[in-house]
Amino acid sequence: MKACASNSSRRGSVIVVVLVTLMLAALMLVKFMEGSAVELTLATRQADRDRLRTDAYSALETALAVMAEVKRIDKELNTPAQGWADPYAYAGETPREGVQVEFSYQDESGKASLPKMKFEELVELAQSLGLGESDAKRFADGLFVWMHENHTPQEIAAEAGNYERATLPHVPPKRSLRSWDELRAVLVAREYVYDPADGTLTSFGRSFQDAVSLYDFKASNVNALAPGLGVARGWDTTQINAVGSYQTGKNGRPPGAPPWFRSMEDVTPILGANADMAGLDATAKLIRVQVTVREGAGAFRLEALVTDDDAIALPKAAEAAVPTAPGATPKPVAKVPDAVGTARENPEKSTTGKREEKLNYPFHILEVSETSGPPPDVILPEKAAAEPTL
Repeated sequence: MKACASNSSRRGSVIVVVLVTLMLAALMLVKFMEGSAVELTLATRQADRDRLRTDAYSALETALAVMAEVKRIDKELNTPAQGWADPYAYAGETPREGVQVEFSYQDESGKASLPKMKFEELVELAQSLGLGESDAKRFADGLFVWMHENHTPQEIAAEAGNYERATLPHVPPKRSLRSWDELRAVLVAREYVYDPADGTLTSFGRSFQDAVSLYDFKASNVNALAPGLGVARGWDTTQINAVGSYQTGKNGRPPGAPPWFRSMEDVTPILGANADMAGLDATAKLIRVQVTVREGAGAFRLEALVTDDDAIALPKAAEAAVPTAPGATPKPVAKVPDAVGTARENPEKSTTGKREEKLNYPFHILEVSETSGPPPDVILPEKAAAEPTL
């Protein structure tokens, strides 16, 4: 009897050990499968990004080629309604099989050029975007102290000397903004653009960025005029509605005329000869092209800001100073020649001594951004499915 009991105990122990081993193996297998699923998801998404990135840049080149041809035919670009809204349809081409491509455009030259704005114009624009008269003047005052050498501040809080007494002393660059984040450093003006509690854009800040471009150009395109710019010029509701009616064909457009303004001569009969149209034209010269490419569950978005005008650019960065002996006047650092610019000016010469052909590219690409970068190091399995495709 004792032997039977001992054998039963040993068999029971073996079964327990086997069950524990099976449980541990099952847990390890589940963990391995989870890790493999994450790695496979990351690898698949990276492959999708690489493949769709090529499609997106190919679509961008198609869009630029179509825009260049339309400009050659019509002499200038006015609006996507000219025929370059759908480049593939215009060119009679299609994207790769299984790929969907969407184009959208934002005419940056339909905004007001901040480097070109006068103090009074900035005040009027701020008022049209919702600020009271006194707040609009404070906002413009703070921004102009930052941007202009000869501006006399109207209140103590905006004076340039306050920057030198900051926790991190600095001086205003005395040139227009080069990025919207730079506005966070501008005394007084930043109070109206960013919420002091959490640093997010205020309603006025969003409207201001929608109405103003940081780039330097001569005139705003009336075909894409930003909200608030007409009001800032003193246009009444009737005049603003007349512009919209002309573009939609409801009223005021001569028979046979296209649904856009080809020149300011088309605008004068709509607004009247006494309307303020200074600093306006009908040319799209700074265009933000957005290309969205989709294939299955994968998606990739490319955005490029392009221009055909060599003069359009951001304000020049401030020059650094060469350290000198105490009491001596700092000397500016000499500018290094731009290798690309040099090559354009003298295209026939090269480092090899051979003649090189110049590529007559129709546009300058000022900005490029992509929605996807390197995949994150870790994505939890329960969040992987819910992660947005862009």
